Amino acid sequence: MDKGSVAGLLLVVTAIILGIISGGESLLSYINVPSVSIVLIGTLGAVILSVRPEVFFQAISNIVYAFRRNQLDMTQAIETCVRLADKSRRGGLLALDQESYADPFVKKAMDMLVDGYDVTTVEALLNKEIYLTRERNQQSVKVLMTFSEFAPAMGMIGTLVGLVAMLQNMEDPASIGPKMAVALLTTLYGALIANGITTPLAKKLSARSNEILLYQSLIKDAAIKIVQGEHPKATFNFLQTYVESHKRKSEEEMKQLMTG
Repeated sequence: MDKGSVAGLLLVVTAIILGIISGGESLLSYINVPSVSIVLIGTLGAVILSVRPEVFFQAISNIVYAFRRNQLDMTQAIETCVRLADKSRRGGLLALDQESYADPFVKKAMDMLVDGYDVTTVEALLNKEIYLTRERNQQSVKVLMTFSEFAPAMGMIGTLVGLVAMLQNMEDPASIGPKMAVALLTTLYGALIANGITTPLAKKLSARSNEILLYQSLIKDAAIKIVQGEHPKATFNFLQTYVESHKRKSEEEMKQLMTG
């Protein structure tokens, strides 16, 4: 579980609730079914109209990844790649066929090396895989940003609907205040959805997409170094650039990894 995502969502909800309570109002006074219907159903319809249904439902299902911790360990990936580089140097590329790979991308890269693909083909195929993976991940980000675009607009539409209803009943001054409040609630709902929920979720999914991009780029570079026959030490030093300085392994640890 990503504690940052959970904490952020709770802080948004808490801020809204405290703001309402501190003003001496009841939470129920900020709930209006017609306003909710206009914003939620209207926004949902506009988003579905903008994208293909399969893209929409995939994006909704991908929201869960915004609340999951990053499972991609770059340091562990470097260790694995250096070990594979050392194994291929000692036993040839066919020795990599004896390994089992939990990550499909790593397996695909190593299978190409075992099958004897040349470096140009390996690089081209892995670049294509990385590009398409990123495109698929960015689709979810774009869907959530579409929510952020349409929710405030639907909120404004709801406000205009409420204002029209208010102006049609100007003969009753006592009803103007409540009707104006209801009209403004739709703007509030639209702004809250866009700025408190969908935009932050889109940014978190974009960050997850960047993490996957970095991880897959590391695996690609390692595969290229292996097929080029680079010394494991050179591969190790090259891959170290993918992690922060304080997380990098020493050459002694690298030697222990290869001898182990």
